[in-house]
Amino acid sequence: MFDTEAIRAAHPIARAVAGAGVELRRSGRHLVGLCPFHDDRTPSLVVYPESARWMCFSCDVGGDVIDFVGRMHGTAFRETAAMLAASAGAAPVPAPAERSPPRRPARVPDDEAAAAIEEACSLYAEQYARSREARSYVQGRGIDEETASRLRIGLAAGGLARRLRSRPPGPEPARRVGLLAGDRDALSGRIVVPDLDAGGRATWLTARSLDGREPRYLNLRLPSPVLGLAGARAAGARALVLTEGPFDWLTLCAWQLHGAALLGTHVSREALQALRSFRRVYLALDADDAGRRASTRLRSELGARAVVVPLPRGAPDLSELGSRPDGRRAFLDSLQQAHAREQESWMRQQDEGRRGRAA
Repeated sequence: MFDTEAIRAAHPIARAVAGAGVELRRSGRHLVGLCPFHDDRTPSLVVYPESARWMCFSCDVGGDVIDFVGRMHGTAFRETAAMLAASAGAAPVPAPAERSPPRRPARVPDDEAAAAIEEACSLYAEQYARSREARSYVQGRGIDEETASRLRIGLAAGGLARRLRSRPPGPEPARRVGLLAGDRDALSGRIVVPDLDAGGRATWLTARSLDGREPRYLNLRLPSPVLGLAGARAAGARALVLTEGPFDWLTLCAWQLHGAALLGTHVSREALQALRSFRRVYLALDADDAGRRASTRLRSELGARAVVVPLPRGAPDLSELGSRPDGRRAFLDSLQQAHAREQESWMRQQDEGRRGRAA
């Protein structure tokens, strides 16, 4: 066993992050910098020296120094802890490849990792079905049983390493993508939301804590997708409601609306290109400053196909609306009003253009 408190004390989080090639600057009591785990252009990585934690609000992942170094090197918890324990008091552990630019996770899982993700999703769905607490939590968020079953919602309750030992290629690919930390389920005690491909197979997982512990969400060591986007495209949707968090997206699915979630406010170039395949993208992001800024950026990037949908008064996000009896009706009213405003604006522009040509 490792003394994790001693490891954290010997490797201050700010020093470890800076040692990985991330330039940090002070912002009040915190430090901020460009996240090395995604194509970050505006600093979204926050380091908290007092609590020895870090968080990227675009990737929606975080943790302590062991989590950070493990994610940088693609190593499991035990291997990372051993490496840090061995170097206690020495120079900061460098980024992989002798301090070359931080290594980004593979864009897609290889075949072995993909099999491990699918196996984990199946196990967690079985454990969810047996857990009254987990089902009650999800239903309390406005997600009905049919939707949870269709989207393969799960509960990580342990046993993944044991299950994978009886199936080739064993547990190692699961450790590589962050499903396992040693033999421990890295997502244990969390509600698991998978991203599914056109055939319904899990290609990525995010997991939300049930007890409010931080980080609120844990993701695999793979680039975050636009959650639900593959399914919407496979269904032939021409219009899409774009939101932020996993439970916002689940709410849209429960309301039988085509939707997808950014998992933050960052949008990659690949995601923008995929969104341009839709005739209309309704932007229903959180009702806070970050959500409004992201809506403005997306409106600029997507042009006329993007329609900003202000949430009903008092609703901070779609997930909160999902728990209200009248939430669906209130959101549909907002959606219709936003669409009508967009149509009126378009007609005014056409009229002004005709008058200008006539003059």
